[in-house]
Amino acid sequence: MDNVIEFNEFTFSSSCQTGEACCWLCQKGTSLRALFCQHCGTIQPVRPLDHFARLGLERRIDVDPVLLERQYATLKKALSPERFAIRGLGERGHASKQLEVIETAYQTLREPLRRGRYWLALHEKEIQESESVNPMVAELRTELDEASAAAQCDRIAHRAGQAMEQGIVGLMQALRSQNWQIANAILLEVDGLESILGDVRSRRSALTLPRGAGSDELTSVK
Repeated sequence: MDNVIEFNEFTFSSSCQTGEACCWLCQKGTSLRALFCQHCGTIQPVRPLDHFARLGLERRIDVDPVLLERQYATLKKALSPERFAIRGLGERGHASKQLEVIETAYQTLREPLRRGRYWLALHEKEIQESESVNPMVAELRTELDEASAAAQCDRIAHRAGQAMEQGIVGLMQALRSQNWQIANAILLEVDGLESILGDVRSRRSALTLPRGAGSDELTSVK
C-alpha cells in the first residue's frame, strides 16, 4: 500500500516551538520567505509577506527594474506548473498559489502608480477623499463635455496623459519624503485624470461612429 499523508496538505502550522514558520510536511522550522523547505525540499504554502519580501527586494519606494525582472523570472521558473505535474495535490496547490501571489507582487511593484498606492497601504495611509475637485481635472471635464469632434478628444487625452505622467513623478517625490498629504492629493488628481481618459475613449468612439451605424446593425440582426 502506498504511503498516505493522513492530514490535509493545505493546512500548516504557522509557527514551531522555536517561533519559526513550520514546513507543512516535515514540521521542521523554515524561513517565512522560503519557497521550499530546506529540510525536505517540499514547496511551502503562501505566507503573509509584503510584495517586496516576496520578491526578495529591499523595501524601498524606488525599485530597480532590472533586479525586479530578474527576481520575477527566477521565481516564475521555479514555480512552473511543469515542475509539479507529478507531485501530489497539496504541492500542486501550494505552487499554484505561490505563483499567483508572485504575479500580483510583480504587477504591483513594476508600475509606479500601483506601487505608490501599495506604499501608502504599507504605511497604513488611506486615500482621503476631497470635497474640492482638482482644477485641471475640472477644466478637462468641462472641455470633454463640450467636445464635438474627435480632434478635440485627442487634445484632451494628450493633456490628461501628460498631466498623469507629471503626477506620477510628483507622487514618487512625495512618497520618498513621506509627505502623505501631498501624495494623497496627487493620487486624487491622477484618479480623476484616469477617469477622464476612459471617458475620452468612449466619447471619441461615439463621435467617430458612422451615422446610422446603430440602426443598420439592428436591421441586420432582424
